[in-house]
Amino acid sequence: MAKKRKKRHQFSKGEFIFNFISLVLVIAVGVYFGYRSLYYYSKQNMKIKEEANTLNGFITSYEVVTDGDGLHHDEEGFYFKGKVENNYVLFANRLFRVIRVNENNTIKIVSEDNVASFMWGNKNNYKDSNLRGWLTKTDNNLSGIYYKTLPSKFISKTTWSEDTLKEKEIKRGEKKEKDFITIPTIYDYTLAGGKESYFNNGKVYYLLGHNEEDANLYIDEDGVLQNIDNIDGYGIRAVLTLKANVEISSGDGTSNNPYVISLKEEKNYINQYVKLGDETWKVFEDNSGLLKMFAVQNVDLLRNYSDRDNYFDINDKDNIAYYLNTAYLNSLSYKDLLIDDYYYTGEISDETDYDFFNVYTNFTVCKVGLLNIFDYNLTGSLDDYFYMNTRAGSSGMQYIGRSNGFLEEADVKDIKRIIPVITVDSKRIVKGSGTIDDPYILE
Repeated sequence: MAKKRKKRHQFSKGEFIFNFISLVLVIAVGVYFGYRSLYYYSKQNMKIKEEANTLNGFITSYEVVTDGDGLHHDEEGFYFKGKVENNYVLFANRLFRVIRVNENNTIKIVSEDNVASFMWGNKNNYKDSNLRGWLTKTDNNLSGIYYKTLPSKFISKTTWSEDTLKEKEIKRGEKKEKDFITIPTIYDYTLAGGKESYFNNGKVYYLLGHNEEDANLYIDEDGVLQNIDNIDGYGIRAVLTLKANVEISSGDGTSNNPYVISLKEEKNYINQYVKLGDETWKVFEDNSGLLKMFAVQNVDLLRNYSDRDNYFDINDKDNIAYYLNTAYLNSLSYKDLLIDDYYYTGEISDETDYDFFNVYTNFTVCKVGLLNIFDYNLTGSLDDYFYMNTRAGSSGMQYIGRSNGFLEEADVKDIKRIIPVITVDSKRIVKGSGTIDDPYILE
């Protein structure tokens, strides 16, 4: 007997539509989640790639140690301790050392060398000191000389406090302040290992904070913490905080190959070199494209400042100002490229409370000047040179700069190094990249 054939189920129109829609939905869900998976996978890879090209990404990839030299970790983030050799950063054509990477991925750095040398001022709190007024922006229009040399869009504010050192213990200041630029604090210095750390660079420089007698402090050439006299002049190392995830274009963090912060389209002439004739100059001020520079190569002038007094007087034939703007200027084959500029000569002394802002009360206009002690400069390789500042009440004495960071005085009749300062227009640059090996050339 033949088997009865099973009747095949026939889908109704409604069932067909339902199954079709279900299939479409399953496919759509699969495509959607597949796309999302690929999207987030690519985003994650992109994020990893971005972090790998950031300064904080490189630093925090270092091995963390719990003892000795290297990268350490605490509740505030990561910090370097000891005589480390892989925390060098080149930012805006100048060399820094990384102090720490904060929890929010911002990076606190300190200049490897002094950026200036001058006196603290009569008030011993940091907020009212010459240092703060010169380094960062305040409510005074003349403030922030150093800050103005930097591409500000890469910088966040740095938190600081007036800490106190008592019997080798640090009492953190209760009041927290924030500025774009500061100086190293006692806490920064001691946490890094003090004289046995990268902070010991063989130069003298101020620290932010006090001892138990409320005296201000500085680090000597051996890296030892000392008390200061506020009217003496010491070196200044700048501390600033880079924004999170700043990108680097090259480097491995060593002194010969530091991490280089990418400025992208930002142009920065500060600390770059210009070749004029046989002489090489370094830019320390950019005033809307007018570049003020001091001589660094093939200009070896040794002269006295004056036969009588310390005023920078272009009309006094016995004054260095007259010589620079006559005989020296006329000896330059490129003198027609030089622009008249302002040179500020206000008194800096006890009669003006050693106030930084008083330097702007007088000025002269000429083509060749000298460095002002309140100019930003990295002259660490130059020693025993005259500044142009006037010291009231002592017309026979003049300020001089030393390579170790001390600000000293000398008789105006003494023979010292003369470092000419000139100004040119950046629009005259026709070639060069601004490095010492490929300086800018003007025509």
